[in-house]
Amino acid sequence: MGKPETRFRLRMDGKVVGYSKKINSSTFYSKDNYGWTGHIIEFNLSDYFTGSFDINRRAIYTDDIVEFKAPIEHQYGLIVFDDVLQTFQLLSVDGEEFIANDAVKYLDEHRYVWKSYRFIQNLM
Repeated sequence: MGKPETRFRLRMDGKVVGYSKKINSSTFYSKDNYGWTGHIIEFNLSDYFTGSFDINRRAIYTDDIVEFKAPIEHQYGLIVFDDVLQTFQLLSVDGEEFIANDAVKYLDEHRYVWKSYRFIQNLM
């Protein structure tokens, strides 16, 4: 049995230009995360898909800002990927405070919603 697929959001100079998924040794590309092809999409940055979706079923990637219900109030967090630990982590938006080592598990235990990309800093 092959390795499960790995997905990425593709960016060019701060703008999302598409998505890719790797299945075994093959890579497929999509402009809308729906129709997939072998035609390469030009990009200069990529964000890992966490495998998690917010309460509105929006896919969550690294460098996304999410809002979640903390024990007392709503809080914002930044999704990052730790290359050494090979895990998604949750930090405060300013990157100063560590919130959770396993971001996916933590967020699945709290109601959360996607808010923004870190690279455009546009909190709604």
